Amino acid sequence: MTTLAEARRIEQRSLRFGVGANAVMALAGFSAHVLTGSSALLLDGLNSAVLVGSSLIASRISRNVVRPPDRAWPYGYEGQEALYVLFRSLVLLGVIGFGVGSSCSTLIDWWRGNSIAPLHLEPVALYTALMTALCGLLAWRHRRDWRRTGRVSLLLLTEARNARIDAVITLATGLALLASPLLLATPLSALAPITDALLVLAVSLALLREPLSALRDAMAQAAGCAADPDVLQRTRMVLMQELVGLQLQMMDFTVQQLGRTAFVVVYINPLQPQESRVIDGLRHHIDARCSAELGRPVRSEVILTVMPPIHRQDPRPQTAP
Repeated sequence: MTTLAEARRIEQRSLRFGVGANAVMALAGFSAHVLTGSSALLLDGLNSAVLVGSSLIASRISRNVVRPPDRAWPYGYEGQEALYVLFRSLVLLGVIGFGVGSSCSTLIDWWRGNSIAPLHLEPVALYTALMTALCGLLAWRHRRDWRRTGRVSLLLLTEARNARIDAVITLATGLALLASPLLLATPLSALAPITDALLVLAVSLALLREPLSALRDAMAQAAGCAADPDVLQRTRMVLMQELVGLQLQMMDFTVQQLGRTAFVVVYINPLQPQESRVIDGLRHHIDARCSAELGRPVRSEVILTVMPPIHRQDPRPQTAP
């Protein structure tokens, strides 16, 4: 069983490894662009550069999210994890926009009959093989460490998915560039000069889905959206089991996911006087049971009330129009 301190060390080491690997890939992408003149390889290098910055930020956030609430952050530091995903998605969308603008400019020049500088493809094979292998290693390392830390780190899961996507895109881009001279012997020979620009558009399209999906989820979490129905149903089952035999009536509950942590608020109507230690014990049990069921850290709050503030009808009398 991995302890919290050990899981934190594993996560930190994995993120530091990611910073180094992405820095190497960013430098390789920029160098390959200079040697070949390929904008597709430049976009690959820019993507790796974004991952360097995001990994550095993720490493700092990883140290913060395990800290308990304090006076400066009374609801904890978990929201920083969602903000990290939000920030990274926006930056990556900016890089994709740059790639699309660059390729469109090249296509416009080609359409107007301007000459397009030829590519020098000699370094592409070595670049593709090394960078694809390094991306695969990085994806494997993050995925393995995500499992070792209890499958709760949104940071490691995001970085592993990024590295896996980067590996596929790097391999596809390199193979397409190496195959572009074959177009000269086909009816598509007129497209050979703009193969690089078309690849940038294809890579941008392939990259677009991940940041948009991450942006949507991060905005929902930061805005306070409720957890998905499966999490709500599993939480309901745990709460009902915890209240069996107690003189406590559950009026309602809410679950909000923020980063790796789920926040559970339970509204309970006590049917008889209760001691404070009973409520404290119930809260600790809910934390432990929900954490085991959901596979993520859980913070809960028990609120005693006869009328929960949500999911109730407007108490004001209805008047006829």
